[in-house]
Amino acid sequence: DPTTLKVYTWWDVTKFEHLQKMQQDFEAANPDIKLEFVTIPSKYADTMVTKLAGGEIPDVMMLAMDQVPRYALNGMLLPLDDLASQEYKDALYPVVKDALTVNGTMYAAARDVTPKVMYLNTKMFEDAGIEIPADTWTMDEFVEIAKQLTKGSGADAQWGYYWKNYTDQTFAMIAAFGGELYSEDGKASVLSTDENTQKAVQFMYDLYNTYKVCPSATQAAQFGDSEFAPFMANKVAMQIGALSTASTFDANGTEYTVLPMPYVDGVSKTSSFVNTWVIPKTARNPELSWRVVEFLSGKEGQQIALDMNYGLPASTMVDTTEFEAKTPYNKYFVQALETAVPYPTNLNGSEFQNMFQKECESLWAGAVSPEEFAQRVDEQAAPILSK
Repeated sequence: DPTTLKVYTWWDVTKFEHLQKMQQDFEAANPDIKLEFVTIPSKYADTMVTKLAGGEIPDVMMLAMDQVPRYALNGMLLPLDDLASQEYKDALYPVVKDALTVNGTMYAAARDVTPKVMYLNTKMFEDAGIEIPADTWTMDEFVEIAKQLTKGSGADAQWGYYWKNYTDQTFAMIAAFGGELYSEDGKASVLSTDENTQKAVQFMYDLYNTYKVCPSATQAAQFGDSEFAPFMANKVAMQIGALSTASTFDANGTEYTVLPMPYVDGVSKTSSFVNTWVIPKTARNPELSWRVVEFLSGKEGQQIALDMNYGLPASTMVDTTEFEAKTPYNKYFVQALETAVPYPTNLNGSEFQNMFQKECESLWAGAVSPEEFAQRVDEQAAPILSK
């Protein structure tokens, strides 16, 4: 009988066709192994820490890049340097390598990489008689378009731009201005000291409070729980997203196109988040677990994710030619793989993000100034990040 290996994810395999396809293809190529997907739908990172401490050991588990240092430095992950081939390591895009290693040791294999791009609601643009800008558009053009597409009130209200209060969404705009979250040693935040970060924070504050082109969290929530619900309701004209966002829009019948992030000082910059596959240090059979991870994170698994629009490949071994030929804008996703900066990770990043998001709520609401916000974040970050 085949050995059953449990793969823990925050995705429900019954709802994601690419996971179903990965499972089918892996089991067909490895008849001695059967995969059982276990879904942890909420508070995944903290829940898995509790489960591992309690002796519940997955054979393979999904893990976001910002959690890899936390797990690795607490001795919960199996190092993969001796399992991964040099060919695999050499084929990784530069933005991915940092996400998989902690202090020079590889603890994770890439599930996919998600560079951020700007989605445009083409129906709203067409209804307003506004042309889709060129792919060299600037942040000033972005603001002017957002102003034009913000109008109405009550049930007739619509907005030019929106992002939910998630740190990765906020950092995408910080990255566009060339800013940072953490100091080089990771022991402090730089909201009040980094000039580019200050520009980004002021810009986002202005989107909400000066230009008033963004819905509040309450206004956005009336359209649904999804962060993209207002966009899909044709109430938000522009929003940052990843490749998987396209699948969400396609399933909803939303009319859209994609552009690179608007240019700042002559350069289009973006950020990229990497989701990973890891093996717990106490896994029953690391060799079998690695066969699963090797498939899911290798050429075959990542080709499936790419073909089904659930993530860009982390490896140059995956051919993107057919993907780029599908639409005029898919090339922007691939181009971002070469130019994106990685989402910043930190051992104490989870605690910092909780604090950061709470402070952001006050900033977006206009309850504090950008300067007050920066000081409050940096002051609270010092004891968190210096642990």
